[in-house]
Amino acid sequence: MAILVTGGSGFIGLELAKALVEKGHEVVLFDVVPPDEGDIKGATYVKGNISDWSEVLNVVHDGKVTDIFHLAAMLSAQCEANPWAAMQVNALGTYHVLEAARLFGVRKVVFSSSQGIYRDVPDGVARDDTPPKPFNIIYAVTKVFGEHLGLYYWKRFGIDFRGVRFAQLIGPGVKSQGFGQFYPRMIESALQGQPFEVWVTEDMSIPLIYLKDAVRFLMGLFEADVDRIKTRIYNSGQILPPFTAGDLLAEIKKYVPHPLITFNPDPERVTSMRTMPRILDDQGARTEWNWSLLYSLEDMVADFVKELRPHSVTGHA
Repeated sequence: MAILVTGGSGFIGLELAKALVEKGHEVVLFDVVPPDEGDIKGATYVKGNISDWSEVLNVVHDGKVTDIFHLAAMLSAQCEANPWAAMQVNALGTYHVLEAARLFGVRKVVFSSSQGIYRDVPDGVARDDTPPKPFNIIYAVTKVFGEHLGLYYWKRFGIDFRGVRFAQLIGPGVKSQGFGQFYPRMIESALQGQPFEVWVTEDMSIPLIYLKDAVRFLMGLFEADVDRIKTRIYNSGQILPPFTAGDLLAEIKKYVPHPLITFNPDPERVTSMRTMPRILDDQGARTEWNWSLLYSLEDMVADFVKELRPHSVTGHA
């Protein structure tokens, strides 16, 4: 009996797998690329592509999977570069996971969605019941599809489907290319003494969540008693108070006084990101299963530096 983590070699998948193993769960990581050696102990890696129906069926059946965290996805920049692949991975892949869950009696599927489904929110505050506007970004289109397909499988087949719309994730070790990935790269570049051009303006602010809080959210959502799950798909909330890219740079300078960071805004990315909400309200999760965030901007940067410093070349001045 095992828990399957699709996208298990990825940024959040590995951290989630570690948390699950620490709690005594048997974990199977499913991904097209293996995790780095030593990244995860106590879990089994299975090479596979979420868009390949047979490979998804095999890993769920052979692994005797009882629950699934479906994290595998292409991110925004990758999706815009190849929307056809985005449909195969993000949309068809989610269908494969849900159908395999139905066929093999999987109890629970936890789905990773995104704040990217929200655009041009009238008051700047996206709530759990705020209507999505995904029409201009294929990544968002696939996430809305995944949410609604999961809810259909819950209503039609009784699969305990739960989802989270994450704020922009920030934490060490980001490899994928997304519009908001400049946040972690600012910190990493500063600590490594490397130059980095930020592709937005200094006043850019979007909802963010630290990696460790994101893992806590997934674990809390997974472990919550089913009778407390009313909303089904929840906003994750964000680091509060909201901060700008300039605020992050100021915080970085407490550790690296003269980082090689400059701002060179990309108009297309800036325009896209300015349509995102200012606040990602997490009232549903707080009310229904007692979710709460731990990390402030200061806490996040301090922990990020602690995690990365052994691998960096720049010391605290």
